[in-house]
Amino acid sequence: MARVNVFLKDELLDEINEEAKDEGTNRSALIQSALERYIEVKRHQREEEEKRKKMQEASRKMDALAKKLGKWDPQATIRKFRDSNLKGDS
Repeated sequence: MARVNVFLKDELLDEINEEAKDEGTNRSALIQSALERYIEVKRHQREEEEKRKKMQEASRKMDALAKKLGKWDPQATIRKFRDSNLKGDS
């Protein structure tokens, strides 16, 4: 395990010490746990942002395709396709 030196405001260090005492742990373990959770949350936020961007791009592509296709009745298209397949199966 690596050792790291950081500068903290005195008030923050006091709060860390108090929280570690309340948790029944030491300062290093508390800081390590807090940083692990922070990194996990940030990673999750980045993943969610990437998903959101991909969904927006897919939506833009679908809108462009719908505009290109113009007005059409999807139910009628499905029925026509289904009916043509049923006639072919007979």
